[in-house]
This record gives sequence, C-alpha cells and structure tokens, in this order.
Amino acid sequence: MTKKYTQLLFVFGASLMAIGTVTAQSVSKETYDFDFIGQRLADPVLQHAKETYVLFGCAYCHGVNLVARGEATDLMHSKLVGRDMDGKLIGALLRSGIPQTAKLSPMPQFSDLSDQQIDNLVRWIHYARAHGRFKELTEAKNTPTGSTSAGKTYFDGKCGSCHSAAGDLAGIGKKYDAATLKTRFLKPRMLDETRSWKVDQR
Repeated sequence: MTKKYTQLLFVFGASLMAIGTVTAQSVSKETYDFDFIGQRLADPVLQHAKETYVLFGCAYCHGVNLVARGEATDLMHSKLVGRDMDGKLIGALLRSGIPQTAKLSPMPQFSDLSDQQIDNLVRWIHYARAHGRFKELTEAKNTPTGSTSAGKTYFDGKCGSCHSAAGDLAGIGKKYDAATLKTRFLKPRMLDETRSWKVDQR
C-alpha cells in the first residue's frame, strides 16, 4: 500500500467521521423537544436523569418540573418525597405502583427498571423538588413569621450533632443579612454543584 493511498484513506475516514458527527448533532437538535423538556442542563448527569424521567412517562402526569397534571400526585409537595432518603421510599413505590383511588389516578408499576434507572428518576425528582420549593418559598408574598423555640427544637434534633450554635455558627447573623442567610439554608451551594467530573479533575 503506497503512502499516498494511505493518506487518501485517512482523509476519507476523517471526512466520514466529521459527517457522522454533524449528522448526529443535527438529529439531536431536531428530536430534542425544548418546549417540553426545557433547555439542556450543564451537568450531563442531571440532564440524563431528567431525560430518563421524561422517557419513562413520569413527566406526562407529574410534569417535567413536578407541576402535576390532572389527578396525578403532586410530587412537589408530597410528604413521601419529602421523607425519602436515597430513593428507598420512592424506589419501592415505583416498583409496586399505586392502585386507583377516588382522588388519584392509578400509577403503573415499573418493576422492570434497573436500579440505575430508578436512581435517575429519584435524582431528578429530588433536584426538581428542591428548586421548585426554593422558588415557592422565596417568591411567596406572605411568608409566615418563624418561631424561635420551634427553630431551636429543630436545630437541636437535626443540626446540633454537627454544628454548635456557640461554636462554628456564632455570629452568623452578623456575617449574613436575613435574605442571604435564608437563601443559604433553603438552597445550599452544593445543590448546584456539578454531579459529574472530568477524568483529569481531582
């Protein structure tokens, strides 16, 4: 095989790869439903979770961003979703389904989904719920006044094992204004941190 022939094969192969890449990109843009799914997320892990949620039909009843349609359960304000840890409650419910009741439509069982697919559904539900609830709480016109005693009770039970009011949190009211402190509590920075990383990142 001559050197010139080898070069021609290389150029031809590279051209085919370029055409394939352009074609794949154009097909992706044509088939991606921006009106329904929304803009792509920067984090590919969350984007994949959202697309999994849409692919298996969850969005049709519960809405992409958990704004429910018709008689579907309101996942944004669901007590079960709020109590869920690591998908243990949601995962079990997805696999068993929900029979029809007088108030709610039935939900099919997804017993054939893999653990990874269930994890993706759970990941999107919790992510969309966290952002949706944050938006509701920050845009509410009539925000109820907090209770110091109730806050102390909650802090002692949920936060006190890691944080000390007299230690690492001392003077936090002077460090942040009320609006910033509220935002930090309701929407920790870790909520928007990327869930994926490049191989060269440490």
